[in-house]
Parts: sequence; structure tokens; C-alpha cells
Amino acid sequence: MHNAFDIRAVLRQLPVRIESAVAYSDRLLLGTATGALLMYRVVEPTKDRPLNISLMETKKAFARKSIEHLDVIKEAGVLVCLADGLVTLYDLHSLSGATPLNNTRGANLVAVHTAVDHIDGIPTLVSKLAVHAKRKLVVLEWRDAEFYKSLEYSAAERITAMQFASASLLVLSTAREFLTLQLSQNQWDDLFPTDTASLRTVAAGSLAVVGSTGGGPESMSSPQPASTGGGGMWGSWGIGLSGLSTDVKTIIARMPGEKLLLCHEDIGVFINSAGKLCRQEHSDPTLFDRVPTGITHTSSYVIAISSDNGSSDTRTNVEVRNIGTQALVQQLYLADEAPMHVFNGSGGKQVWAVGRHTVWRLIPVPIQQQVEDVLAAGQYDEALSLVARSDSILESEKEELTIKIRWLRARWLFREQAKYEEALSELTDLGATPTEAISLCPERIAGELADGSDSDEADGSDSDEVTVNDDKNGKKRPKQVMWKEALYAVMRYLTEHRRRLQRAVTDGKRELEYAVRVLDDGPEDDCDIKSLQQARLAHSDDDSLPHVRLKRLRFSLENMEIPVAAMAQVVDTTLLKVYLECSPGLLGPLLRVKNYCDVEQSEGLLIEHGRFSELVDLYHGKGLYRKALQLLQSQGMSTDGGALRGTYPTVRYLLRLPADQFELILEYIRWPLQEGDDTRSSIVASIFADDRPAAEAFPRPRVASFLRLISPTLVIQYLTYVFEVWSDETGVLHDDMVAAYLDLLGSAQSPTEQLRHELQRFLRTSKRYSPEKALARLPDDGLLQERALILSKLGRHEQALGLLVFGVASLTLAEQYCIDNVETCTGVFVLLLRILVEPPPSDIVDNEGALLRSGSLGSAGDNGTPPSTIAQVEDTRQEIHRRFAGHFLSMHHQHIPATDALRLLPPDLSFTPDLLAYLRGQLCALDQATRASDVVRNLRVGEDTQSKRQLHRLQSGYVVISESRTCPHCLKRIGSGTAFAVIPPHEKAARPAVVHYSCWQRHKSNSPVHVESRSSPSSVNEETHMASIRLKWT
Repeated sequence: MHNAFDIRAVLRQLPVRIESAVAYSDRLLLGTATGALLMYRVVEPTKDRPLNISLMETKKAFARKSIEHLDVIKEAGVLVCLADGLVTLYDLHSLSGATPLNNTRGANLVAVHTAVDHIDGIPTLVSKLAVHAKRKLVVLEWRDAEFYKSLEYSAAERITAMQFASASLLVLSTAREFLTLQLSQNQWDDLFPTDTASLRTVAAGSLAVVGSTGGGPESMSSPQPASTGGGGMWGSWGIGLSGLSTDVKTIIARMPGEKLLLCHEDIGVFINSAGKLCRQEHSDPTLFDRVPTGITHTSSYVIAISSDNGSSDTRTNVEVRNIGTQALVQQLYLADEAPMHVFNGSGGKQVWAVGRHTVWRLIPVPIQQQVEDVLAAGQYDEALSLVARSDSILESEKEELTIKIRWLRARWLFREQAKYEEALSELTDLGATPTEAISLCPERIAGELADGSDSDEADGSDSDEVTVNDDKNGKKRPKQVMWKEALYAVMRYLTEHRRRLQRAVTDGKRELEYAVRVLDDGPEDDCDIKSLQQARLAHSDDDSLPHVRLKRLRFSLENMEIPVAAMAQVVDTTLLKVYLECSPGLLGPLLRVKNYCDVEQSEGLLIEHGRFSELVDLYHGKGLYRKALQLLQSQGMSTDGGALRGTYPTVRYLLRLPADQFELILEYIRWPLQEGDDTRSSIVASIFADDRPAAEAFPRPRVASFLRLISPTLVIQYLTYVFEVWSDETGVLHDDMVAAYLDLLGSAQSPTEQLRHELQRFLRTSKRYSPEKALARLPDDGLLQERALILSKLGRHEQALGLLVFGVASLTLAEQYCIDNVETCTGVFVLLLRILVEPPPSDIVDNEGALLRSGSLGSAGDNGTPPSTIAQVEDTRQEIHRRFAGHFLSMHHQHIPATDALRLLPPDLSFTPDLLAYLRGQLCALDQATRASDVVRNLRVGEDTQSKRQLHRLQSGYVVISESRTCPHCLKRIGSGTAFAVIPPHEKAARPAVVHYSCWQRHKSNSPVHVESRSSPSSVNEETHMASIRLKWT
């Protein structure tokens, strides 16, 4: 509650009893019980003078009896007087020219209404006067200050109160119910009963709707005008006192905004100009503390008077309530005597209360003082309603003040009421920066943004419980629980705002507009409060806010363009703090995507809470890869590294690095490779031999060189993947592969056959390695098969075959060597034959002889013992070689010409079945070649003959082109100087087609022919030029 009005008794102890009153402009009219009329001039207060009321004129014989009601139709210049049950109209300016309305005898109620109506498209000022007399209603109408017509309506019951809802709708009440009368249709409709229980039910139930069908014989076709609140547009209204005794419990009072307040006993409901309940603006009924006997209004308040003074401790007879919130604002007590009537004037700016012998003026407290009082009491809804409804504030200033109050209300809801969602939603609607919401959080969350001006911050309180005030009752809740709820609300708010920032980044926006609170720089001005007090004492009506700055509103809201990146940094960093407090599981999703968290703050917080995995994600998102790897290495080698212990987290993180961090990868992959031999292969497979784009982009020679320092096996594993999956043909890598195999074979104490087979397969299949480099890397006393394969790449087949025959002592391998290299060297079989039939050279590695001596080759002499002397060894070797030579000739006779074989074979070679098979094969091959040559010759002769016949046929043909011959495509004549083409017929009897060459190019359907012309004698007409065309197909 706060002080909305000050009471001042302007007239006291009048010698006459007041029965009615009305105020308009600067006049106050009082009707007395003796029929006299008192006219007073009202001088409004200013800063220099107080309120002054002076008697201007007294009309002693204004009426013969008591003046029961006075009202004014200022727009028509009419004073309405109800006295002795008869309504009389007077000239408002001279108070003369009485015009009694004889059809209103027995009148007890009067209501007036003025509005602007569009009649035939022309704005017209329409004023109406309604009078209830006995069982009828008399309605008089003025248009543009000229009397227009009078209508009468019958009433079935006695009317106890009535008021215009609009120009065409009259709301009335009887002892049992509220009614409406559609004047244009003479249609009566029930609203709801007048008892208290019915009003409560209606207020909580469905809307009351006026019927739209039916009508009477005295209907009017004019559209409904838009009426004005506060007793008309320019005037005011009054109700007689004698008709409203304390026994009458039903009141219909006009309210601002085209509304009426229907009140019975201590409960009232609002309806609009259409007769419907105002449920959106007034969802609950208005409950008065005492039964009102009179009700009026200002722009912001409902003012009710009552005759019940209550107990001695709570003696009040004036009750002031906020129209919007219906909250009790002020209770006053008029001590001189009980008020009988309350009314307003000057469009609701003046409020008067009248007793039997006293007149009071309710002077409003300056609006800025009221706003200051309700803000100091934390009644922000009251402040919003007060500013919105006040007619003392400019519209341009209302919006600014409303936003400021809503701003303070949002902070109050968050701090005092624990309505976190509502508070943050309000800040969002106001366009506030997220820093405003963050500043409401505890200092551990808000950091430098924490608002330390609030002394009641729960985070800094020593008590474990805090009291949360709500609309019903205060309850104590644990501080920790309350702030957990607050942080969850802030988390949802920041998450939603983060999406907005992400959309701005996606749309390419660099700045967003926010409302920023800027505190006034100047010191608090005590003169502002003093001026309020002086204005209140002087009852000044000049109370608009531009001249006074309220203490609690000493800030301004400015729309500023704030960089998106800066705001995103604040939001993301705060969101990280909130996650640490209430939802640590959400840290990963925040840090693993693009974020704007402040690295320094976030790093300290994550280390403090031991969130090292999330710290790695933070480093990675910010491009601090080295710091992330240093952390992973330290935690991986530590015995209490937790989830980051071991090499797996480091290897998993290295998989996330881009290809441009290759040097960093090599630096930090070393320690996982050195930690355990059993995991090396899997590490290389995941980091280097993987289908990731980054792995494919690594410099492969560098990778091979690095792995070679660790283990040749890793090089072979990596290069095998490179060759098989990526099909890399780089010669350096193939050389590295050979080197890795040789290093591995050299380091092994006993080289495995499997490893040698893999090397031989690579040497045999690869075409990119350098044979010279490979040959230089081979050991001098081993790997003869591998040496032979390398020599084959160099074209040194004779040397390779010598190694296989004498060094390896494997004639089968020598034979296979010939088969493998016959395409590159057709004489390789002849080379092997020569080696077999000739003695071995002296510089060759002769392992074959040693094997013969040891009997490993399975050859023995006549007595079954291996050869021991050199002669025996050579004889045995010669026998084996000649026997294999026969087999060799018979199996591969197609590759060994007879001329070469017969030249190489020794004279003493015995004629074996293998040699016979070789000769037979040579003869068959020669005969087959001869026959094939004859067939080819005969085919060529036949083809030549056929070509000559076809040429003769084509050269003998011709076409005749006359001057009348036209092109079948364009239908134009083919002249002698025109390029043309001849399309041969598809059938023998058909005629060849002749077309323009250009037409044939556009409509190609067959191959053209090149033609040559020759003269031909005319056969029909000498004037007709004929041409004979000799054709040659092109």
C-alpha cells in the first residue's frame, strides 16, 4: 500500500444539506434539500498557489423541492436536474430556461452518455440522456448539440441502477439481476443475477454475451458509436444522492477504457462496452473490504466510499484500489461526517466526496512519488499498472518507464521471488544482454559481472535457509536447493541465447543489438525528493515525470551494437561455470564443438575441478594442440592419471589432429610407440595406416623414415597399406620398403622363409624401386634369390640365371625365372640352355658343387657314394644339366629356335626322347607357320579382287542433274555452281538422292560422296543442260 491521494475538506459545515453534486470544467454545482443550487468556482492548485474554491452564485428557488440528482451534458450545453420525481433541463451557461420533461414524472434514475458516431460517414457528436420513470425508460438524443429525438422503452421491473455501456447499449439492474437493453433493437437480455454468489460464479465462469437477435418497433439503424470513458469526451457525470440510500446494494459505475463496474454488496465485476466480462484484463472479481455506497474512478484507481466505519482501530470510509491489479492501495477516513457520494470531474482528473454538510477533494499524490513508493515496497506490478494507466505521463515516457520497471521487476523476481524462469523470460523480452542475467548469479558464476549492490543475495548469506516470498505465503527453502534451481534456469536461458548467437554467426552477422543498462553518472539529487514533497504540499497538478528523476530509476537503457564474438565468449564461459556446478556431463558436448569460452578462466576452473578430459577438449577447440598433448602425456605417464592414464587417450587424441599438425604428431606419437611393443602395430594402423583424410595427406617418406627409427616391422606394415590401399607408386617409398625388409632380415638371427618370400614377391611385382640401390643394400654372401630378382630388373639375365643354377643350385627356379622374364627377354631360354651345356665360370658362387659333394642333390656314382673329386663332381653336374636340358627343350621348344639349340648342344649328346620331342615340336611349328602364310596370301588375293570389282561398280555409276532438279530438304534448285552431295540408295532399284551440301550438313543421314562433272549430250532438248556425274565414295 502507498499514498495515492491526500484528502482536503474544501467546504465545511454548510448551513444547508447537500443532496446532489456535479463538477465540470472549473465549476462545482451542489443541489440542496431546499431546492437551492450552489455554484462554486474551482481554481486548481499550482506551484505558487493552493486549491481555491469560491461561491459564485446561489439559486435559491432553483427547484421547488429537494434536488435529487444533477448531471451535465456539456457538449449540448444542458444541465439535467432531477427534483420531485421530474427531470428538468436547463441551459448550462445561464442556469435558466427550464424545460421540464413531463413524460419523466416519477423518475428516480438518470444516466448520460456522449460519444462520436459516424452517421452516413460523417463524424457526429451524439449525446444521450436516459431517465427511468416508473415502469418505463425515456431516452433523449442530441446530435451536434441539437436535440434530435426522444424514445421510450417499457420496463417490466423496477430499475435500481443503470448506466450506458455504449451509445446503443444500456446496462441496468433490478433487485434480482443485471440486464442490458439494446436501444437500436429494443431488445432486453439477461446478464446474471445480482446476488453475491452469482457474481463470484460469473467472474470465475464463462463470458456473459449480449444477444444479437430480436428487436422492437422503435429500432434505430445508426451504427454504434465509440463512447468515451470518464463521463463522456468533454464532460463528466453525476448521480443523485437521495436515490442511493444505504439500503441499495447494487451499483453500476463507469470505468476508464469503455468499461463498467457492476457491484453488489462487496463484490464487483468488469464488463466492456459490448456487455461481455473483461476476463483477460480482470480475471478475478474486485473484492471490497466494505460494502460501497458510491464508486468513482480516476485513470488508475477505483475509489469507493462506504458508510461502515468499522472498529475504532480501523475506521475507514474511503477505499482506493488499483484498476489493473485490483490490489488495495489506500484506505482513508473522512472524520467530519460520513460521505454520501463520490464522483469525478474533468474527465476523471478531479475526485470529489460529498457529505451532508461537507465537501472533500481527493488530491492525487504526484505520480512520480507514487511510483517511487511502490518501487521501494517492491510492488512492481503495481508500478507497471500505475504508469500504464496514469494520464499524467506522456506516452513517449510511459514506454521508457515501463521498460525500466519491467527491468527492475525481472531482477526482483529472480532475487526475491525465486521465479527464475519468469525473470529470465522477462529479460529476454526486454532485449537485455545475457550479462544482466549473469549478474544475478552468485559471484562464483558471475565473476566480475556479479552485482554486489544487492545486500540480500542468498549466496552471501550466513543462513542455510532463505525466505522466498510469493503471492500467498512465504516459505523457507534451503539456500543450496534454491540456487540449484536458479542455475538450472540460467543454464536453459544461456543455452537458448547461445543458439541465437550461433544463428547470427551462420548468417554472417558481426554485431547484435541489445538493451544495456547505463547508470547515471551524476550524484543522487536530494532536490528531486524535496520537489516531490513541495508539490504534494502545494497539491500541484503538474506532476508529469520529465522534470523529476526517480531514485530507483536512476539509470537509462540504451540500445547498443555488441560484437557477437564478445557476447558469445561471456555466454559460453558462464555456461561452462554453470555446467561445472549442476551438470558436469554437459561439459563435453559444449567443449567438443565450436565454442567461445575464455581459455584462461576455463582452464583454471577445469583444473580446479579435476576435469582433465574436458580440458583436453577445450585445448583442442582453441587450437592449443601442444598443450593438450602435454596434458595427455603427463596424465598418461602418471599413476593417478584417472581416465587419461596410459597411451590410449593420447593415441585417440592424435586421431583428431589435422594433417598440418604432422610434426606435432611425430613428436608425441614416439612415447606411446616406445611404451609397449604389443601395441605398436595397432597404433601405427590407427594413426598412419588409416582411411582418414589426414592420414592420407601425411608426407609418407617422412612417416617411413620416422617408423624406421622405431622398428622396420612398422615400416613394412605402413608401406604395405600405402601400396595396397592408396596405390602409391612413389619410387622412394618402394626403396624404403626394400630397405625395411633387408634391415629386418639383417637384424634377425635366423631369417624366416615367410619374410624372404614376402621380400621376393615384392621384388618380383614392384616396378618402382631402384634396382641399383636395392642391389647395393644386399649382403655379399647371402640372399642369392633376391639378388637374382634384382638383376632381372637390371636386364642382367645371364648373371641372374648363373646365380640360380650354380649359387642357389635350383634348376627349377632357373626355369621359372625364364618363364617370368620371357616377355622382356625372348632369348632368356637360350641363355639358360647355354649355361646348362657349358661348364661353370670360375668367378661364380658354386654352391651346386658343394651340394653335389655332400649328396644333398641326391646324385651318386655307380657305387652309390657322392662324388668326391673335381672330375667326378663335374661329370655328375654335366649329367644332371644335360638331363634337365632335354626336359627343358621338350617343354619350352616354342621359345628356343632350332638353329640356336643345335648350335649350342654338344656333339656327344645322346639322342633322348626329350630331344626327339623337341625336334618334332620344331618341325610342327615350322609347318604350321608355312600353312598359315599360304592362307594369309590367298585371303589377301581374294580381298584385292573384291575391292577392284567394287571400285569398278562405283566408278561406272552417275547421276543426272538438270536445271529443274531440286534439293529434297530445302526444295531449292541445285545449280551448276552449287556444292552438292549424293546419298547412295539403300535399295538397288532406288534413285540416288542429290542434296545441297549445306542441307546435308544440317540433316546428316548418310555418308556423302565426292563427285566430279563431265559433259553429256542432251537427249531431249538442246537448251537443257545435262551433267553427268562420276562418283567417288569418300
